[in-house]
Amino acid sequence: FQAMIQEALSGEVSFSVLYTPFEKEDKADKIKEATKAFAEKHPDYVQHIFTDPHGIHLLPEKAESHPGQQYLLTLGFRNKEIGKTVEKFVTQNLPVFPGVPSCS
Repeated sequence: FQAMIQEALSGEVSFSVLYTPFEKEDKADKIKEATKAFAEKHPDYVQHIFTDPHGIHLLPEKAESHPGQQYLLTLGFRNKEIGKTVEKFVTQNLPVFPGVPSCS
């Protein structure tokens, strides 16, 4: 899943990313907090902000993290249309094929 996000964003340089530590708390509240924190830290990237509702990501390889820590991934864009397109791509429900193992 994260590879799809990175691929979708690879050609777009007008975005920013924020990883927020995630515990098994109320996800809706954490998403609101992550969006607010993102807007405060990255005010140039607020034309479109969204936090992945699936909410379980690991930090990129080179970042320092605690083993097993999960993160919410928040993306912000300078271009609203690009942000909406990426959000649609990331949040779409993929078809499930009977008898084929899941990738998740």
